[in-house]
Amino acid sequence: MRTSGPKELHNRHKISFSAQVKDIIRISDIILEVLDARFPETSRNMELEKLIQESGKILIHVLTKSDLVNPEEVKNTVYAEKMSNPVFISCSKRIGIKKLRDKIHILSKKMNEHKHVHIGVVGYPNVGKSSLISILARRAAAPVSSHPGFTKHIRKIRFSKGVYLLDAPGVLNGNENLFIDRDLKKHSLLGVHTPENVRNPDMIVFEIMKMYPEKLERYYSVDAGGDVEKLLDDLGKRWNLLKRKGETDSDKAARRILKEWQAGKIK
Repeated sequence: MRTSGPKELHNRHKISFSAQVKDIIRISDIILEVLDARFPETSRNMELEKLIQESGKILIHVLTKSDLVNPEEVKNTVYAEKMSNPVFISCSKRIGIKKLRDKIHILSKKMNEHKHVHIGVVGYPNVGKSSLISILARRAAAPVSSHPGFTKHIRKIRFSKGVYLLDAPGVLNGNENLFIDRDLKKHSLLGVHTPENVRNPDMIVFEIMKMYPEKLERYYSVDAGGDVEKLLDDLGKRWNLLKRKGETDSDKAARRILKEWQAGKIK
């Protein structure tokens, strides 16, 4: 009897990007892929980067929320070595904004001076894309009318004379690259999925505890010893998140933790 070989652990399927994604890449000369500095590798989309590379466009990795990490530690990881022109910024602290602006200006000047230069901005929800665009545009980036050759809903925002930012809300919505449970967990950590829509929130909290030992315990002043059930039970009682029979509602406690985590309150 013939037996089949070992199955792949992660059954990947071909990704079909939206027309907005393809248009952003087609029209742009430079692409800013916005990443969460806390999870630089997790917030990347490798299939998207492959498409950018095949299109011959310049890629810049912009790591937001850098005030929540030690940038030097991130730079020394293997992830940073694989990044393209990485720039660490913090929109709330105005860190690294000038460096990113200067890089865009320098690259733009090298382009054909007789044409407009387009800067595409892509990234998952909650990585700080909208805040970055507003700061680069030096104003609240309001939607503008459609432009010939653009898919509907792509916004064209002036960066400087002859240089424009291109943004499509939801250009990466979390459904482009959801292959396995591990990806679902990572996207939940990033905030691609809201705490209300996360499946098994207690498992996501457990992932945080594994990645950052004792961080949650210190933040909430709970001696859980790395036990996610004890952490959720103690916090559920503290927050009065109880079920009808007086049992702790661990699900609600986990979702509250995720909400504070995604909001950047747990540093």
